Amino acid sequence: MRRLQISFLLLALLSGVPGGVSAQSADSARSSLDKGFQLLLTNSGFGLGGYISKNVTERRAFTVEIGISAAKDEREVAFFDRFGQRDVPNKANYLLEIPLLVGAERRIFANKIEDNFRPFVSFSAGPLLGWVYPYFEDKNGNHILDESEPTHDVISGIKNGHVQPGFAASIAFGARFGEDASTGYGVRMGYRLSYYLDEIALLEPSIKAPARRLGTPIVVVYFGRLGK
Repeated sequence: MRRLQISFLLLALLSGVPGGVSAQSADSARSSLDKGFQLLLTNSGFGLGGYISKNVTERRAFTVEIGISAAKDEREVAFFDRFGQRDVPNKANYLLEIPLLVGAERRIFANKIEDNFRPFVSFSAGPLLGWVYPYFEDKNGNHILDESEPTHDVISGIKNGHVQPGFAASIAFGARFGEDASTGYGVRMGYRLSYYLDEIALLEPSIKAPARRLGTPIVVVYFGRLGK
C-alpha cells in the first residue's frame, strides 16, 4: 500500500510541479520549428517578409528571414498638389531592398521574467539585393529633373530598374509573447545596415553624392505558426 502511495506521489510531482512542466516545455521548444510572416517598419515606410526560427535550446534559436521594403534618403520630402500629384524635389532613384538574413536569438532574463514575456537579443546578416529604378526619365542625361521630363510613381518605373547586390546586417532587441515558450508572436526593434557593391544615387548628385552604405532603424512585428 505504501509503495502504491509513493507511486502516485511521484506521478503527481512529475505531472504537476513547475519542474515537470518546464522540462516538457523545454523539449517542445527544442523540437519546434516556428514560421510565419513579418510586418516591417523603417524610416522609409512599411515592408513585408517571412521567417523561419528553430529553437535549439530553451534560450537560443537560429533564424532565417527574407523581406522586401523601400529605402530612401532621410532628406526626401514628398509634396502633393490639389490633384494628388506627387513631387519629391531632388529625388533621383527609387530603391527596393530584399535582404536574406541568417542569425541567432538569445533569450535574456529567463530566470527573472515569467514565460509569457520572453525578451531576447538578436543578430543576423546575409546577402542583399537592391532593385534601383529611376524617379524620372533623364532624356538629356544630365542627372537632373528638367521641366520637360516626366516622373514615375513607385510602380510605373519598376520595369526600368536593375539589380544592385550587397550585404546587410541587423542587431535588435525584442520579446516573444504568450504562454507557450516556442510561439512566434512578438516584436523587435533594432538597426539594419545595408552595404552595396556599387554606389547608389537616391538624390541628384548636386544635392548628395551617391553612396554604398545605407542604415535605418527597424521595427518588426511578426506572427508565427508552430511546426515540427
